[in-house]
Amino acid sequence: MKQLNRYVWPNFAGLLILLLLTMGCAGGGALRNLAAIQPAENLNEHTVLDASNPERFEIPAKTSVLIMEKDDIEIAIAYWRHYDLNRKYHRGNAVSPFYASEALHQGEKTDVFYVKITNNRSQKILFDVRKCKIEDQGENWYGSLEYQDLVERFALMSRVTGLHVRNGLAIARKILLEKQIGKLDEGILPGQSVEGFLPFYQTKLNATQLTLMMPIVKAPPENTTQRFQTIDFNFPFIHSESIRHAQPTAIRY
Repeated sequence: MKQLNRYVWPNFAGLLILLLLTMGCAGGGALRNLAAIQPAENLNEHTVLDASNPERFEIPAKTSVLIMEKDDIEIAIAYWRHYDLNRKYHRGNAVSPFYASEALHQGEKTDVFYVKITNNRSQKILFDVRKCKIEDQGENWYGSLEYQDLVERFALMSRVTGLHVRNGLAIARKILLEKQIGKLDEGILPGQSVEGFLPFYQTKLNATQLTLMMPIVKAPPENTTQRFQTIDFNFPFIHSESIRHAQPTAIRY
C-alpha cells in the first residue's frame, strides 16, 4: 500500500476525553451529549479549530469545525452526531438518510460529516467524493458513501419501507455533498463554494485515531504545459468507544 502523509499523533491525543472520564464529569448523562468523533489536538500549520462560528455553513454545525487551507483552497468540516441528524431529518413521514438502528451491523452504519469547499484560486478545482476515505490507527479503511449506497442501505432495513424511505431519499438528494458537486459540470470554479453532508462507513469501535482524507485536484492555468495536480487534505480526528456506546437511541421526532 502506498505510503500516505500522516500526522504525528501524540500520546495525549485523547486528553480531553480522558480528563472528562477521570474527573467524573463525563458520566453516562454527560457522555450522551458529546460527539464520538472529535477534532484531534495536534494540528499542522494549515489547520485551525473553530468552535465559535457554526453559521459558516448553510446548515449550522453542531460540533467544532476544522478548517484547512492550502494553495488558496479552503475546506471546513464538522462531524454530526446521529442524535442531531435524527432531530433534524428523522421526523414525521421521513427517515433520516443516515438512519442506523442498533440491529444493523457495524459495516452498515454511518459516520457523517458536513463539508464546505471554497475555491479562492484563479483556476477551477475538481473534487470526487468517491476518493474520500478515513483511516484509523490500525490502518483500517472506511470509504465514503454515495447516494446509491444509501439506497442500498435502506433496502437492508426491512422495517423501513414505502413513503418514509422515498421522503428520506428525497432529503438526501438535497443535502448530500455528492449531489451539490454533481450540479457543477466544470468543477468548482474560482470564487465558488460548495457544501453538504459526506457520509462514511462507521469506524470500528476500537478506533482511537482517525485521518479523514479528501484529495482536491487543481486545474493548471490555461495555455500552459502544466498538469493537473492533486492536493491532499488530511483532517485529524479522535474517536471514543465510551462516547459511542453512550449515544442516545434513535427515535422519530
